[in-house]
Amino acid sequence: MALPGYLRHPHLRGDTLVFTAEDDVWTAPLTGGRAHRLTADAVPVRSPRLSPDGTRVAWASRREGPMEVLVADLDGGPARRLTWWGDDRTRPCGWDGDDVLVVAADGPYAGRRTWAHAV
Repeated sequence: MALPGYLRHPHLRGDTLVFTAEDDVWTAPLTGGRAHRLTADAVPVRSPRLSPDGTRVAWASRREGPMEVLVADLDGGPARRLTWWGDDRTRPCGWDGDDVLVVAADGPYAGRRTWAHAV
């Protein structure tokens, strides 16, 4: 018997779904099957975004304090931190091609800013 679950911040690309649950980022195939945890930090995360080619995922995490944006290969490997803004409203907005990630913050500390990061 399948147990009901929850997910937040879903993002689709092709046949892949990324989402947040239990304070981590997860991935699952849209065709059905088992979801896999991509992070194991047990800290608040949000806004996962798959790259257009489906090989990388970016998300916001409190891994090292305030929300910052990280990126990692979808098939494993360490995450790389992209921002050091110190603002809890920092988040990835989406990708511009496979190698540029658009990131925004609109909180009182960082002010309003939007950046494009080459990844």
